Amino acid sequence: FTHNMEQSSEISTTIIDNLIKAKKFRNSVITRFKSRSKFEPLNARQSVWNTLGTLNGQSPIAMSLMKQELSKSDYPQHIGLIPDGNQRWAKDRDLTVGEGYATGAEKIKMFRRLAFKNEPVNTVSVFLLSTENIKRRPQGELQQLYGVFSSFFDGIRNNDRVHDNNIRHEVRGNEEAINMLPDNVTEAINDMEEATEEYDENKMVFLLGYSGRDEIINAARDTPRGQVDIQITDEGEDETEFRENLLLGDLPDIDLMLRTSERRISNFMLYENAYSEMVFVDKFWPDYTTADFYEAMYSYANRSRRFGV
Repeated sequence: FTHNMEQSSEISTTIIDNLIKAKKFRNSVITRFKSRSKFEPLNARQSVWNTLGTLNGQSPIAMSLMKQELSKSDYPQHIGLIPDGNQRWAKDRDLTVGEGYATGAEKIKMFRRLAFKNEPVNTVSVFLLSTENIKRRPQGELQQLYGVFSSFFDGIRNNDRVHDNNIRHEVRGNEEAINMLPDNVTEAINDMEEATEEYDENKMVFLLGYSGRDEIINAARDTPRGQVDIQITDEGEDETEFRENLLLGDLPDIDLMLRTSERRISNFMLYENAYSEMVFVDKFWPDYTTADFYEAMYSYANRSRRFGV
């Protein structure tokens, strides 16, 4: 028994010593991290991130450091978001499509809270469902999605965070596709838009039944040929009648396009994405974390935007 006690004491001492060493090492890494410029190329800091264990989005220390180094001016003004992978995430867990999208809806709420906190971002456009999705997906799946959409939109109407941050919420898309939505979804959309229509400081736009190509084709059809003087700003935005005819022409160009699960833009805001920076996250949307958000913002802040120059 005495021998076991002595052995236990030695093990405890070893564990404590190792913890002390680990803490000292981590503190030294943090000091080195802080001493670097936030505008240093991202890959130059990768070894530090590896040490802190941020590649799996689990390190609160590194996330805190990134947040500290970001100022309001470092954030994109307009984020385009493709929250992809809900269905595959659900399939991997033997869950229904609806359960996957319901989990994804909670992540959209988290993203909204982070984006509009302290007003660093003023516009977020979210690709919920394409025109092709509405026309080609099995009706059983669509009905599950519509149930999630109805509940999600309905919850926005009385959401204190939405009203405290003056976030206007809208749904836009192909008119024919929108008309295909069931009554409970359109009613929830109308109630949501009416409850937030007075806000103009911040905006969250959900794209339902949307196609980037359709948006451009329809705008071209509505713009008189040869009657538009092209005027391009230094940031690559145009100020022509053509833009006014775009479904999303009143929104600023996208600064940061973020997508989970895949590495393509899938007909998403083709015109508005002309000079956007892009971040692709190799995980399904329901697995998206707060650390992933700040890592994307940090990546954006460390890029030099050239607008074709």
